[in-house]
Amino acid sequence: MDTSQEVDKRAKYPKAAFTMAQQKDFDLALNTKWFTKQPPSFPLPSMKALGPCSSTYNWFWEQDFADTTKVLICAVRWTDTKAITKVRVKWQESNPLGTVTAQQKHNPSPAPLSEEELDAAHKSYGANIATWAESTIGTTVGDGECWTLIQRSLLDLAETYRQYGKEAPLISQGRSHGYPILNLTAPTAGSNSGLLQLADVRRGDIIELKSAHFHIITEEAPKKVPGQWGKWQKGAGEKNIRLSHHTAVIVGVDGDVVKVVEQNGCVAGGVGVERYDLGEMMRGEVEVFRVVGEKWVGALVADWDDE
Repeated sequence: MDTSQEVDKRAKYPKAAFTMAQQKDFDLALNTKWFTKQPPSFPLPSMKALGPCSSTYNWFWEQDFADTTKVLICAVRWTDTKAITKVRVKWQESNPLGTVTAQQKHNPSPAPLSEEELDAAHKSYGANIATWAESTIGTTVGDGECWTLIQRSLLDLAETYRQYGKEAPLISQGRSHGYPILNLTAPTAGSNSGLLQLADVRRGDIIELKSAHFHIITEEAPKKVPGQWGKWQKGAGEKNIRLSHHTAVIVGVDGDVVKVVEQNGCVAGGVGVERYDLGEMMRGEVEVFRVVGEKWVGALVADWDDE
């Protein structure tokens, strides 16, 4: 078996992001009357337990001489799988628990993108994202957090693309910034060599680091050996970079090294340039996203099709 091809497939198309068993109906806990609150207590705890998610809702009602019929439609999308569940709840205002009915619909994850589609997405958005990020070096974007740099870049570019009638880039959903092209864990230094090339990581992709520890050995100027005339000793130093959750824009790739524009990293509360070498990564997780068009997942809308 060609193991390099197996690594290539895992790097480009992480299965966990696009395989989700058919979702069973949730226990909607209607007895708590969460649907009567404004705003409704949604997503439900059982939904949040599946992972990070975003949601929206919509109300409408009908009134007659006897009572008011209310309808609530909620939609939730999970950040990792992009799968969607919609819930429609209907009840009489005078007797919510005695009249409530509910329906659920579950939409699976969107189809994986081909290499050709990922290449087209990079041509559409990659250079513009990297250039936008580079233009902010030396400044502070928004609240100075790392994630804000990514969010603001995508929001600004989306507005520009729409003005010119182009498909806008998909806006970040939590710590998901498009289509995942690489997902790896670093148990020991050097264990992930070559994966940036296998996953075709490029300028303009977004990198997400979690619980990462980089141990960096640096060279220093030679120093005289005390008490030994004419002898010099080659100097060496080291530094450690630890990142609990960190997001940055990749602006260059050289072997196992990514050059990034980041906020609140090398410059506290500001935008600067840093490099991360996977060969120096002792532990942690790395995920790289390719920014793609918003049509891949579509807008999250709280509507209901009776078909």
